[in-house]
Amino acid sequence: MHLMVIGAGGVGGYMVGRLGTVLANPECPLNELSVVARGAHLKAIQEHGLTYLDPYGKETTVRPAAAAADPAQLPRPDFVLLCVKGYDLEAAADTIAPHLDTGTPVLPLLNGADIDERVRERLSGRAVVFPGCIYISAFIEKPGRVRHAGGPGSILLGTSADAPNHYPEQFLTACRVADIPIEWREDPAPAIWEKFLFIAPFSLVTAVSGEPVGGVLENEALRADVHAIIAETAAIARRKGVRLEDDIVEAVMEKAAGFPAGTRTSFQRDIAAGSARDERDIFAGTILRLGKRHRVATPVAEKYTQGLPSPGTGA
Repeated sequence: MHLMVIGAGGVGGYMVGRLGTVLANPECPLNELSVVARGAHLKAIQEHGLTYLDPYGKETTVRPAAAAADPAQLPRPDFVLLCVKGYDLEAAADTIAPHLDTGTPVLPLLNGADIDERVRERLSGRAVVFPGCIYISAFIEKPGRVRHAGGPGSILLGTSADAPNHYPEQFLTACRVADIPIEWREDPAPAIWEKFLFIAPFSLVTAVSGEPVGGVLENEALRADVHAIIAETAAIARRKGVRLEDDIVEAVMEKAAGFPAGTRTSFQRDIAAGSARDERDIFAGTILRLGKRHRVATPVAEKYTQGLPSPGTGA
């Protein structure tokens, strides 16, 4: 199986670093790995390979069979991992579409509640797009070097609307051989939305307020606002038919309380740095867009969306 990883940042670098070590393992069906990256990071991978640092400081360097900025320069894949940032998702899907054989499995691994739906729209029936998510904190430390800072690195995926009977056994086997925690669920939607219920509301409130997660929970007004956005988002999920637990809002708040008080979301850091591009559409845009589509009022999410500075201007 030839696996193509599109985006070799934190998530993609983790997958390359782990899967690249088992290519020669006879129990692993994966025998070729290629990478789509760009800029200085791509150049470093082409010249020296990709170095992955696990949470304990162990380094592993993997040399992909090929690395390029354009998928057209790489062999046609048997399986695709989309590991780009949310603001690059549509462009990445459009770029890969002409180079997929009909029915090629595609697994997007990035933040968001409706990512597989977005990708499916762009690929126009060319692929079998799996809904899924990953639990990890990882980032590019410098070109060619990715650090796994925290989180189990576990993957959850499940039934594709494109082909309900398609079970990606080879990919699942490759991950298990590489000791990547992975779980298949017939209905992955509740888990995907549960992750979104935490990351989207806390990303919005921390970004606008400037407070870390602990500061949000300690401030009565901010705590009430993040609670309200979680409730608004949960109402959207339920209106879409997602089966959430009755106490999901309180469960998310309890989960947040388990994080170190000084935890800052990556979206918050991007906003504070005045990044030219950020993931506001994946977080705020999704809540507002789906809320309107499913006739769920989202006044608190709207308030915080309006409070975000324009991209590139900083908080």
